[in-house]
Amino acid sequence: MKSGMRTLYLLRHAKAVKYPDLTADIDRPLHETGYMEAYSMASELFKHNEIPSLIVSSPAVRAFSTALIFQRSLEVPDSNFRMKEKLYDADLNDLYEIVADLDDKYQSVMIVGHNPSFSQFAAKMDASILHVPTAGIVRFDFEVEKWRHSSYINAELRLFIYP
Repeated sequence: MKSGMRTLYLLRHAKAVKYPDLTADIDRPLHETGYMEAYSMASELFKHNEIPSLIVSSPAVRAFSTALIFQRSLEVPDSNFRMKEKLYDADLNDLYEIVADLDDKYQSVMIVGHNPSFSQFAAKMDASILHVPTAGIVRFDFEVEKWRHSSYINAELRLFIYP
């Protein structure tokens, strides 16, 4: 990967259990199907050597569980795994900020979070994406030296896969 290239993977958490009124939304775990989706999608990335150097996850149980499955499957070291509180209820502007604030020492980063902001962000980067389903992965490349210079103007859609 050339130095002036940044790769961003957006990973929407896998399918979660629906617990109306029983549990706080942030505590909803993955559904059995969600575990299968996460392992299957992580294996797909691994097979194609699509491995981020850093994974940043929402603290929600369903997102964090998805992120851990990817971290282990892609063999990303613990030291390159982070939780970011702001990802839990991030809106589109928060996502722009989170990406802009990424450490430039990481050329490829996976962010694990939620809709509607992930679908909105992906659609802003590439109008062909209308919806990112659960466990969906979108990869954008930006030919920029610093994360803060990445935007829809220089975003190139490289991958959009989902279960």
